[in-house]
Amino acid sequence: MSTKNNNTTGIFCDHGPKAWQTHYQGTLINKRLAIKDVFAIKDERNSAGNPHWFKTAKPAQNTASSVNKLMTAGCNFIGFTHTDELAYSLEGNNIHYGAAQNPKLSGHASGGSSMGSAASVAANLADIGLGTDTGGSIRIPASYCGLFGIRPSHNVIEKDGLIPLAPPFDTIGWLTQSAELLSSVGNVLLPQQPINKVNTLVICEALFELVDPSLQAPLGNLLEKTKPYFNHHIEFKLPNVGLLSELADTFRILQGRAIAKTHRDWIELPDQLSHFAPAIAARFKMALALTEQEEQEALKIQYEWQAIVAKNLNKHSCLFLPTTPTTAPKLGADTSALRMQIITLSAIAGLSGSAQVHLPLANLANAHPYGFSLMMSHGNDKSLLACVQQLAAHLKKDTPA
Repeated sequence: MSTKNNNTTGIFCDHGPKAWQTHYQGTLINKRLAIKDVFAIKDERNSAGNPHWFKTAKPAQNTASSVNKLMTAGCNFIGFTHTDELAYSLEGNNIHYGAAQNPKLSGHASGGSSMGSAASVAANLADIGLGTDTGGSIRIPASYCGLFGIRPSHNVIEKDGLIPLAPPFDTIGWLTQSAELLSSVGNVLLPQQPINKVNTLVICEALFELVDPSLQAPLGNLLEKTKPYFNHHIEFKLPNVGLLSELADTFRILQGRAIAKTHRDWIELPDQLSHFAPAIAARFKMALALTEQEEQEALKIQYEWQAIVAKNLNKHSCLFLPTTPTTAPKLGADTSALRMQIITLSAIAGLSGSAQVHLPLANLANAHPYGFSLMMSHGNDKSLLACVQQLAAHLKKDTPA
């Protein structure tokens, strides 16, 4: 059975403002806002999860526009939150600042890299957790912590004032306890978009085989409960099921090449990697060693996936897919193999630039938080949020207390 805990280790940073509010009216009036420590706030420094980065960082000259929009809407900024180093992990464990224990499942991880933002919302210390999602850093913590979380379409939200990881995949996302608040934040951060009726559920049976066998039946039950709220159900057509096995490595290569291009000069400074956890340092070394030829081969697979998604999804359809292959692992568990399994699922949205929302609506016998995702093609973020809000209301109403 899940156990609530009030342990704030690994959640909030010591630096940055606390209880900071600039506007006292707006659609998000007095909503407590926790922000991943990669967003600029004027005159403040960021650590990006690494004390050496913080020590050498200069105070920001401007506040990130995404943060400004939330503050203008009436949010109360309660603190920067911890992240895995440079946001280059999905684990939710920082060698310098600790791990953010899962508030809804004692002794288990919150997931990364937006671990502090997720844990703050899951512990009811914040209403909105602002973070980033490059390879799954909003969606994985959302799944582990039982939260609604969105990875928006790529480049629909301005990324100024954001410490980058891999710009071709970096997105600004957020976590909440309710679908209604998730949508309200979207009204502030997302650009004007038409809200279309989503009447078609797209299903890819092969994706169910990528999750732990114990979760396949609960996912199937969620799918059956979801189907009645869509007029049409169609199959996600894969020209070759083997393409699924190429997802993780394709994403690893393209993300790594982007990281190397963005941070090479900094990473290659003398003794720089000695300031990082061994696993993170090893990833940086891997990124630096990737070749242009590997990148070109990976790009071919990315273009193939983009074509597949474009063929299967439109402005009136969404894909039902598992968010994570497991529930939250225990703190300190070896998650090296799990990382690539996670990326196989999360890379579908990443490689196609699509919008994806996690819905924490599973009701597992062991009370571990879990759920599923809905994904829509690029630029349909508000349609997806409206669909999620309506669906969540129906499914919660139909779920026994």
